Amino acid sequence: MPGNDSSAPKRKRPLGLKARAAKKSNNMADSTASTSEVKDFDEANTATIMLRGDEGDEIDELEGIFDSAIEAINSEDERALTLLRGTIHESDRILRLYDSDGKTPEARFYYIYGTALFNFSEILEAEEEESTMYLELALHRLTQARDQMGDEPFAWRVYLMLAKAGLELAAESNAEVDRVEMALQVLDRALQTLEKQQNNEPPTEETPSVRIEALAAADMVLSLADSQRLPETSSVRLVQWGEASARKQHTNQADSESSLVIARALWLRASALVVDDEEDEVKEKELYTKLLTEAQSLLEKDGKEKPSSDALLLLGEVQLNLGNVQQDEDRQEELYKQAVATFRQVQSRGELPDQFAQFIDDFENQSDSDEDSN
Repeated sequence: MPGNDSSAPKRKRPLGLKARAAKKSNNMADSTASTSEVKDFDEANTATIMLRGDEGDEIDELEGIFDSAIEAINSEDERALTLLRGTIHESDRILRLYDSDGKTPEARFYYIYGTALFNFSEILEAEEEESTMYLELALHRLTQARDQMGDEPFAWRVYLMLAKAGLELAAESNAEVDRVEMALQVLDRALQTLEKQQNNEPPTEETPSVRIEALAAADMVLSLADSQRLPETSSVRLVQWGEASARKQHTNQADSESSLVIARALWLRASALVVDDEEDEVKEKELYTKLLTEAQSLLEKDGKEKPSSDALLLLGEVQLNLGNVQQDEDRQEELYKQAVATFRQVQSRGELPDQFAQFIDDFENQSDSDEDSN
């Protein structure tokens, strides 16, 4: 069977599910200023931002540049790096002005500055040493925001960005679990602060959802665990946190968003049991099968009429890997057929990775060969 051939994809890690922490929107209130022109686009060291609108507070104008940068990140606009650079340069200029007057900027300024530095480090194609420098500076500015923010509406976002920067620095230094645990505690604080804020204030259309933010945080944490940039103990802790956070939000069996995050955590737990990818050797095979079976059940109960490609890719991988460890050939063939059908749904959208297209070809060629031999 194709699943027992070394050419078949037997991946330990799910494809297509890499969360991009930098793509999570960090917008605050709309600014009165807006970006109308960006000059020196190709210049590596400068970004001249021309603003229109009423003359106002410099930090309001800075927020206008920052919001434009976040919008560019979310839409994968190539101007994002230039706009972030402009935000950082303008922040530096404003800070020098405040320093010369013996004044301290408000917490909002440090939040913008720190978040811009973090996102800049995420999308800048730089050496690790340079990226770490930006991350450390981001952590410093965000800490300044935390120390003077009080009960500002964006306080939870400051904690969120502190956690993101802490986790990323932990990954870059291959940190042990204690440092990861500290960042996760800050992430818990972010969600608790948001929940408390919502309990104390009537919600509006712009009020962030605790559920959505908690699932986004869980997905981000699982992505870091999946990146294999941390020691095993740290990755295990990240998966534990991500699964627990997602299960807390999973109040409806047909909830596709929380189901996908939980299934991904189960997949990562199962992947940690794989000893040899090529030979399908796993330790605690019963637990491995149990984890993947639960993941399969969650993904198959997706309440959406049209599941996302991410969910389908993970479901296909779960079906494929369950098939790989089956002793019963009929059950194995059934699971491979399910995987083929699932992957074909993604293929029809033009989003199927090559190795899974190859699996489909190998399986169908083997099936044709078996029929001919009979």
